[in-house]
Amino acid sequence: MDKGKMLYDLQRLNAIADAGLHYGKDVFDLERYGELKEVTAALLENLELVDRSELAELKKPLGKYPTPSVDVRAFVVKDDKILLVKDMRGGEWALPGGYAEVGTSLEKNVLKELSEEAGMSGSINRLLAIFDTNKYNPQLTQYYKAIFLVDELSFDFKENSETDEFGYFSMEELPKLSNLRNSQEQLEICFDLYKSGDILID
Repeated sequence: MDKGKMLYDLQRLNAIADAGLHYGKDVFDLERYGELKEVTAALLENLELVDRSELAELKKPLGKYPTPSVDVRAFVVKDDKILLVKDMRGGEWALPGGYAEVGTSLEKNVLKELSEEAGMSGSINRLLAIFDTNKYNPQLTQYYKAIFLVDELSFDFKENSETDEFGYFSMEELPKLSNLRNSQEQLEICFDLYKSGDILID
C-alpha cells in the first residue's frame, strides 16, 4: 500500500466533506457529509497515517472552504551549517518558523518567527523555495512552505515557550528532525539552492 497516495486521497475526501458541511443546505446532505468526515477520520486512525493531534483537529468543524495552509521558515547558514531550533514539547529540531499570520507579509512573518524562536534579528536575503507538503512529507493538512534565506544581524537566544535550544548543524550531522515541519530531503534541497542561487517552486 502506498501510504502517501492513501493519505492524499483521504485528505481530499476530508476536504470534500468540509466543503459540503460549509456550503450544504439540505439537512440530509449535511448528515451525509458529516458521516463522510467521520469515516475518513476512522480510516486515518485505523491505518495509522496521522498522529492523534492531527486526528483531533480533523474532527473539529472547519467552518470555511478548505484551502492549503501557509507555513514560513528561516534558513540561516554559518560556516556551511544551518540553524535549527529544538521544539520544547517534542524534542525534535526544525528551521525557525511557523504559520503565516493574517495581516502580515511572508517576509515579516518569517523574521518574527526567527526572533521569537531563535532570538535572532535578521534580514531577508531571498526566497529559496516554496514546498508543497503533499510532495515531500504528506500530512492531513496540505501546507505551502515558504523557505527564506535570512542573513543574521544580531543573536541573543533565550529559552522561550516554544524552543529551548538552538544549534548549527552540518548536513551530515543533522539531529532528530521534526519531519512535519521540515524533512531531511527538504533541508538538503534548500542547502543546494543556497549554494546554486536557484529557487524551487513546487
